[in-house]
Amino acid sequence: YKFLEIGVNVGPPSYVEIVLGDHQGRELPMSLETWKGLYEQRSNIYKLLRNEHKDNFVAVGPITVTIYAHTDLTLVRLESPTVHVTMIESTLRRMFDLDGCIDVTFERLSRLVGTVDVKYTRFANVANAISESDVFDKRQLVDCELLALVFNAR
Repeated sequence: YKFLEIGVNVGPPSYVEIVLGDHQGRELPMSLETWKGLYEQRSNIYKLLRNEHKDNFVAVGPITVTIYAHTDLTLVRLESPTVHVTMIESTLRRMFDLDGCIDVTFERLSRLVGTVDVKYTRFANVANAISESDVFDKRQLVDCELLALVFNAR
């Protein structure tokens, strides 16, 4: 299966990110600009599927879309320099159908990025204060685990 995830990548600086992933642990992150580029190129991608495109790929920012046959299936491969995700045509079409939802979600999350950065800084300051206090002993397993679990800081 595939998933399309939109979330805040916590920084600082924090930013909203779209990730296309699969059950094998592959995750293809992309910016909104890259997503929009893919969406705008969907007619050329569909032409690729019908063998009507002048090239055998479509490039959008850091992502290249290629089509290939595997047994009796036509597969769509989205590839970046570090990872690739492969899907069938209906999955790609369904993903493009979600464009409006992606816009709304991206916009809502973008409004939270400033707040996330402020709160992240506050939590990091608290974690630093704890780790620098006399109560914290970095040689104690419990102290290290609690700090890592509660604040995910060290």
